[in-house]
Amino acid sequence: MHTVRVDSIEVFDAIDLKNQLLQTGLIIEQDFEWAWITAEYNNVEGWTRQKHAEFRFYDPALATFYQLKWAR
Repeated sequence: MHTVRVDSIEVFDAIDLKNQLLQTGLIIEQDFEWAWITAEYNNVEGWTRQKHAEFRFYDPALATFYQLKWAR
């Protein structure tokens, strides 16, 4: 699995990216998996994790393509 992390994104934008993948003909759990990671805060350390989306591709060429396409 090859992970592409997309930072500084809202959950609705992450869902749009997932839907774009589906519209191109990719299949969940065959070509890619995705996850929305919520931000995490605790009173001692402050923000310990920022919200982001992770897309995991089975094909490294697809991961590279979308990492470049989604670069901000």
